[in-house]
Amino acid sequence: MSHGIRRILCCVGLRGDCDLVLTQAVGLALATGAELHVLHAVKSLSDDVVNTLKVNIRDREKLETLMAQRLDQAREELDQRIATFWSRHAALREAFGDREVTRSVLEGYPASVITHFATRSGSDMIVMAANKRSFTATYAGKITKGVIKRARVPVVVVPTRPD
Repeated sequence: MSHGIRRILCCVGLRGDCDLVLTQAVGLALATGAELHVLHAVKSLSDDVVNTLKVNIRDREKLETLMAQRLDQAREELDQRIATFWSRHAALREAFGDREVTRSVLEGYPASVITHFATRSGSDMIVMAANKRSFTATYAGKITKGVIKRARVPVVVVPTRPD
């Protein structure tokens, strides 16, 4: 039973605990039979930072290598977080079976990257964190609000754990 949901895009940050978001996304994928794709969007460096790097690192090959390392490190961290998630949630892993969870790490303004990826990949739903922890903060963070504003599919916002 698909409920019209064939692909779920789960968006995670790498600063905090992404278990809550992954738990919701996996649960929704199990309930709907949907494919699950995990995405992390790496915020682009500002023009000032890029210009400073270009001025101080004259070897273009070395600069390109350093820029590529940012994404490689994010991919490694995302893979580690997904592996850690599965090790902590053996019952979910067993229920998910041998279904594949695909993943991507892309660079750009996160809200734009997420919504463009959702459109290109044919995602039927986006699952992401609220990204605000304090009681006085607005419920959704800047990136989450940007995704909600731009998305053409439902966005499930997962609240963070109270501190």
